[in-house]
Amino acid sequence: MITEMKKVTIVVQAKDREEALTQLSSLGLVHIEHLRDPGGHSVDEVGDNINVIKKALNNIPAPSEGVKQEPIKDLPGLIREIDQLQDDLTRLRAEREKRERLIEEWKIWGDFDVDLLRKLNGKGIWVYLAELPEKELADLPDDVTVQVFARKGGVAYCGIISDKLKYFYFKTHTLPGKCLSGMIKDQEETEEKIKSREDNLVALARFRSALEEEADRLYRELEFEEARAGMGESGKLSYLRGYCPVTDAENLAEAAKKNRWGLMLDDPEYEDSPPTLITNPRWVRLIEPIFALIGTVPGYREIDASFVFLLFFSLFFAMLIGDAGYGAIFLIVTILIQWKLGAKIPDKKPLFLIYVLSIATIIWGVMTGTFFGQKWLPETVNPVVPWLLVRNNVIWLCFLIGAIQLSIAHLWRVIRKAPSILALADLGWICIVWTMFFVARMFILKVPEEFKDFPIFAMGLGIVGLVLIIACSVSPRNFFKDLVPRNFAIFLSVISSFGDVVSYIRLFAVGLATVAIADAFNNIAANLGWSSLITGFFAALILLFGHTLNMLLGGMAILVHGVRLNVLEFSSHLGMEWSGYKYNPFKGEK
Repeated sequence: MITEMKKVTIVVQAKDREEALTQLSSLGLVHIEHLRDPGGHSVDEVGDNINVIKKALNNIPAPSEGVKQEPIKDLPGLIREIDQLQDDLTRLRAEREKRERLIEEWKIWGDFDVDLLRKLNGKGIWVYLAELPEKELADLPDDVTVQVFARKGGVAYCGIISDKLKYFYFKTHTLPGKCLSGMIKDQEETEEKIKSREDNLVALARFRSALEEEADRLYRELEFEEARAGMGESGKLSYLRGYCPVTDAENLAEAAKKNRWGLMLDDPEYEDSPPTLITNPRWVRLIEPIFALIGTVPGYREIDASFVFLLFFSLFFAMLIGDAGYGAIFLIVTILIQWKLGAKIPDKKPLFLIYVLSIATIIWGVMTGTFFGQKWLPETVNPVVPWLLVRNNVIWLCFLIGAIQLSIAHLWRVIRKAPSILALADLGWICIVWTMFFVARMFILKVPEEFKDFPIFAMGLGIVGLVLIIACSVSPRNFFKDLVPRNFAIFLSVISSFGDVVSYIRLFAVGLATVAIADAFNNIAANLGWSSLITGFFAALILLFGHTLNMLLGGMAILVHGVRLNVLEFSSHLGMEWSGYKYNPFKGEK
């Protein structure tokens, strides 16, 4: 659920504002809204320091396991050392890349003494390194000497020696700075320098934790400086505004009394935009990693759909992956990760979410009899629910799931709007959703085959739904004024509802594709056979590659389809715009 907020105004004497902010940060109760631009020299200075630390952290690798972290004795010196090493690496890598191109270019010419050729040129003996078609070698003037170094693709790479300065129509090369062996030697030295500096950066990873702590401290300092700069001023008084959860308002009032602050607590007005704080039971909070991944936060006045999102997302995950074998792999890998790294993972909600999703996938796979595909299984392995192996049954189930989820969305809106007459409009939309379920069933599944056999009660639902929507979707005072434009919008929304219900067929389509891909790779491996060590090796390799690829594609399908059905189809019927921002109480420090 979304926690109710109080609008907070705190007034202090201007001379006490830093002390007030310090006390307020220790409470961690108020989400501050800046009353003016939180800029200034202090803010810019801390921001620059943060950028310096972030750059240093980007330039040093994560420490290897077992590397003992050390405190920093000379932070500016460490920063300079990291910057110098990174600048050296940038320069050396650019040199290596440039020299690599030169070596590749001159490799075909072989090794020759560049200094000797320069001396000859200085004494009037001209040496040209040229590329020309082999068939044109015979056409060269008689007063030149030709030495062919290499031939490739009909092109001759040769040296042309003359006692006169000449100009040729074909391509000639300027002498390189060094001979090929010299360039290779320089390249080896550059590689050693790069390796040395990379090793130095790896060694400096022992300070990474200290740098991260310094970055965290600077972020808190920046938050403090921005809060101070963003406070309003009136004569000898300073004041700030923000939001505090209703459950913490009493604690804030006690702190204000103790510190002699002026405090005003109000309910947010309609034009205010409070932050969103969601408080749910621990098992519902499992869905939070998905919200964090897609970066969505419900608005303060919207609905917290975490429970419904978790329930249907788990079902969508199971249907889209659809394989008990894959679910078992997800489960085992998650158990191993928690066993090996559990102590180092502060937030274990992602792990527990994967447990739920894996178990749901295993259950669905057992119900459909899918274990790394279906066709390879012996006849003794039967699905628990054979009904799910019939194509039309699964499509019908997808439409049913869609109708149920969209109905939940409108039922939620009915509860929020009641006892207003506008709530009846959402009852009408529930009727429309179920009418569209039967329409989708008829057009997609051809049940019934003729529209004249369309269920009378479904047709009645549609008529009742339209009447309720048209009659109750606008307020009585604007009824006739908004009737025509509203009816056109209703017509478009009814068509959209049909598309939304049909959209759930993606659960069937993607799930079917996952099984088909698994069966295809199983068939390729079976055709290779296991009769010899070599064919068995390649068959195992194909199985490993194929099923790994299939699981990766399934993961992409979850993000594309499983999340979409909740965030778009369901949320649009729920009236959610995900327009909120997260409650972030002030915890800055001076």
